[in-house]
Amino acid sequence: MTVWQQPFVKSVLWAAALLILASCNAPTDRLELHFIDVGQGDAVLIRSPSGQNVLYDGGRATDEVLGYLESVGVTSLELVIASHADADHIGGLEAVVRRYRPRLFLDNGLPHDTQTYRGLLGAVRDAGSQLVQPTARRIGLGEASLQVIPPPSDPGLSSNDHSVGLIVSYGEFRAALTGDAETPEFGWWLANVPELLGPVQVYKAAHHGSPNGDSAESMSTFDPETVIISVGQDNAYGHPSAEALALYKDAGATVYRTDESGTVRVLAAASGAHEVESASPTAPHDLESGRPAFGNADRDCSDFRTRAEAQAFFEAAGAGDPNRLDGDGDGAVCTSLP
Repeated sequence: MTVWQQPFVKSVLWAAALLILASCNAPTDRLELHFIDVGQGDAVLIRSPSGQNVLYDGGRATDEVLGYLESVGVTSLELVIASHADADHIGGLEAVVRRYRPRLFLDNGLPHDTQTYRGLLGAVRDAGSQLVQPTARRIGLGEASLQVIPPPSDPGLSSNDHSVGLIVSYGEFRAALTGDAETPEFGWWLANVPELLGPVQVYKAAHHGSPNGDSAESMSTFDPETVIISVGQDNAYGHPSAEALALYKDAGATVYRTDESGTVRVLAAASGAHEVESASPTAPHDLESGRPAFGNADRDCSDFRTRAEAQAFFEAAGAGDPNRLDGDGDGAVCTSLP
């Protein structure tokens, strides 16, 4: 029984089928992962090639994540996942849930007696979101999928070591999101669900690159090409640690840090190939009206799924239309998109 103390109303197959069938944006041939710059916290937007949107964590108690989702043209969320109940992971989720009313909600099922967590639970109830238990399950997103890595069933472990992990798959591409998991949880995963682990192209650093997060064993298991550390500038914890950075270097991974690069976006193909775009820390996402201006990519209409998404990007870019999206100067862009 989860913290909700109510039966799981729908079947697992229903939950998976719902996401397979739902399609909120025009399909593309890529999977997108947005590692949103939320300072010292975590928030990852997953956009499937067939148009579903999933949010894994939501940063601290601000509207920063909500503003980001709106600025990149997200009009609906099918699923919200809270890896665990620490405030730097769920603080922004109440506002997101109240705005988007996601169809499904998944957390680790453990009670957490804080105002932030109670507010999130109230928002989920008000939204009527279907509760998904954090068991090892696959959730389909069209041609992509999410594999839930369940938290341990050991009450003696810390909140961090009850993080819900996630493997995001699209063809030959795989990414791993492990919340604030530390060595005890990773050991539990290896002992109990080793079949869910394995090499990935992209890995979100565990626990913001803390010294007690990743280990040589986790790096050899995931063997990532790219590591992304979600971390705040000059944070009081000293994240990322020298030990973690050395692990990622020894693994041969390219490292991106949100404190240095701002929001980091990964575009993945079914072949397994992926490219990384990043915004500088002074990009417009820090300003009142801005979507990140990913510095290494010129944009045209083929880069967007919908007119709403292209319009949001155009308006956030400011005067001058540097991407030349408004060919006739009438203020409406990419009208050929759905």
